[in-house]
Amino acid sequence: MEQLYAQAIAAKRTGDLKTAVEKYLAILKLDPQLAPAYNNLGLLYFQQNEYGRAIQSFEEGLRVDPKMTTALVPLGTAYFQIGQFEKSREVLDRAVTLNLTDETAQLYRARSLFALGQKEAGSQALQKLLQTSPNNVDALYTLGQMYMKLAQETLKRLQTQAPNSYLTNLVSGQVLENMENYDGALIQYRKALEKEPAFKGAHYNIGNVYWLEGKWDQAIAELNSELTTDPYNCLAHWKISNSLINLNQKPEEALSHVKQAIETCPDLAQAHLDLGRLLAGKADYSGAVTEYRRVVELNPEEASVHFLLATAYRRLGKQEAADAESRIVGEMNRKARSAREPKQ
Repeated sequence: MEQLYAQAIAAKRTGDLKTAVEKYLAILKLDPQLAPAYNNLGLLYFQQNEYGRAIQSFEEGLRVDPKMTTALVPLGTAYFQIGQFEKSREVLDRAVTLNLTDETAQLYRARSLFALGQKEAGSQALQKLLQTSPNNVDALYTLGQMYMKLAQETLKRLQTQAPNSYLTNLVSGQVLENMENYDGALIQYRKALEKEPAFKGAHYNIGNVYWLEGKWDQAIAELNSELTTDPYNCLAHWKISNSLINLNQKPEEALSHVKQAIETCPDLAQAHLDLGRLLAGKADYSGAVTEYRRVVELNPEEASVHFLLATAYRRLGKQEAADAESRIVGEMNRKARSAREPKQ
């Protein structure tokens, strides 16, 4: 028995999964009540996308030992992969209850909820996961897919119920924008504007697409048009300022717009960042540091602000503070590289 176990482990370590499976089957033939062997066999099947066999192994292991809760997450995930969403949700409900920090369990539970039509519950589950793990790429992708699907469903209903409404064009433009089909989005936004010239956001939507494309002059023109109907649109003010910064033009006008953005939306982190950049451009490094520190409070994950803080502190002769910010930049870059590396 011990020899078979050692051979199974060695085979798995070298990537010979077929041999590892054979060894675990031999072990279970000798001792059908050995729950960990079922678990290990299930994981091998799971790695080979043989989800039906994986489920059978995990379920048998849990029958032998109901306390073997390590099988719950791969079991629930396997049920999801074969489209048994109710069973997946049931198993993963238990897994999440037993381990509130298991991100895979939370992710696939949310996906199962959404697949079952419980869209709000699925979205809430993902938002909860992202609160504790904001850089979970799979959760961010899934949430984006959920929102896109909801938007597409909304668009279909609008096209049926109000095909000639500007709202139909508006939602269609938003769906295309989220898909980064900016040319298509512009066509829909302009159609919405033609049908209803006075609605708030008409010019902002067009200006925002130009801003996303880096077409700063066109963005400024549309965003200024938006401000004639909605002078308190803080995003329009900020993006005009940001566009001027990128064009390296009219710093005083950029300063005026970004200050108006912050006056209306004091928690707009990117506006504080740009205000800091503008103040640094005027050699007001103390003012820039104040703005940059505010960005850190509002968005701790914003890496660029620590680089800007380090530069501002050096200008102020505060080398120790500058070094501390540089260390933060290095640590954040290290974590970002680690997150991109494939998991073993």
